[in-house]
Amino acid sequence: MGLDLQTYIYGVHQSVATYNSQWLEQQLTINPPSETAAAIASFPDPSEIDLYLLPDKFKPLIRSYIKLMKSIHVHRAIDTAFENFLAFMSDFNRVAEVTSNWICLALINSSNELLSLHQVRSASKDKAENDASLEKVGVVINRSFKICLTDKSVEPATSKKSCIHFFLAALIKIYFKLDHLELARSMEKALLGTNSMIPTIQYCPVDYRKHVVTYLYYSSLLSLDDGEFSFAELKLQTALQFLSCYKKIPRVRPHIEKILMLLIPLTYFLKGMSPSNEIYDQYPHLKLVYKENILKAIKEGNVLSFEAAVQKLHKIFLNRHIYILIVKLKYLCYLSLFKKTALYYKSFTQENPHIIPFSYLQRALKMSKDDQEEVPVEEVECILANLIVQRRVKGYLSHTNKCIVLSKTEAFPKPSVAAT
Repeated sequence: MGLDLQTYIYGVHQSVATYNSQWLEQQLTINPPSETAAAIASFPDPSEIDLYLLPDKFKPLIRSYIKLMKSIHVHRAIDTAFENFLAFMSDFNRVAEVTSNWICLALINSSNELLSLHQVRSASKDKAENDASLEKVGVVINRSFKICLTDKSVEPATSKKSCIHFFLAALIKIYFKLDHLELARSMEKALLGTNSMIPTIQYCPVDYRKHVVTYLYYSSLLSLDDGEFSFAELKLQTALQFLSCYKKIPRVRPHIEKILMLLIPLTYFLKGMSPSNEIYDQYPHLKLVYKENILKAIKEGNVLSFEAAVQKLHKIFLNRHIYILIVKLKYLCYLSLFKKTALYYKSFTQENPHIIPFSYLQRALKMSKDDQEEVPVEEVECILANLIVQRRVKGYLSHTNKCIVLSKTEAFPKPSVAAT
């Protein structure tokens, strides 16, 4: 005998009465087993008598869920289904307002399914319509975020704040797609007041750790955009710590690779540190991008190779939102080149080897770029000035004498001392 309306409603009642979010998630998913989906989609509109077992806030939710299932599994109208899903999520948020955090697992699952439905629907729409639809999704998820943010419960075991990072991660992803980074920053500022900016494994439920990883990744992109490189590195390192808790490494390997794609150039920029060969062997894509191209060119001081690698891989960097960071690494390529030039100059100059004429650096830059034309002295001065400001070079420029006077003790400080 198939599932009937009264049996379904009794099941919802049981999950609510026992605070069983996993059971409720199964009862409100748009992707149940095919027989269950067909049965729910064939239910008549439930009356007040049908719904008498349920708390008042859950009654509109069940009505909108059945309506949503009809639009998906009977009418197969994706536009109608999308609008019905938005209405269903609004009803779900009203339920979440008056419920403790046991509801969050089901709310997160439904939010994920709304994002998936939007993605499927976007294939048949133009950019303007997709952006308008994504704005609507953002409004619904923003409401869920605020419900978690303003939860008054002081007990971590019952507070919805423990689940806040899923909604914030989803919002930041949406705002990245819509190019609304200021809105993403405002969400982060709201979170900052809750002392939940950098979550810890100890106080994070296991079911939500994957959402924390997503949040930390996108949050690190915001920090990068704001020039807060050390903060971005901390977030990415924390994300890796969360992923290390998973025993089945193959399942999280793509996520680790995505984080390392950003963390490797960031750590090299801040500290001059490269990954081990073991890491490169585990992730061949990272080996190709960094060890064999970007970082190889930097260590050689080969500006031409660096520019060619950036041009060849620029789509990857743009898609990962790290193109600006990669471009900043060019100064480290200049630094390697000038260090080698300084050592070469010192090898045959006995008197004042710390005073290097710009002409030597001009020739070195010309050779590294493989240019036919002379490199303007102004370009050399500009590069050196930036390296001095970044504290990667100690010394001063003498425009009159057309030279740089390097520190006699530590002309090229260790990367950990350099400023971002």
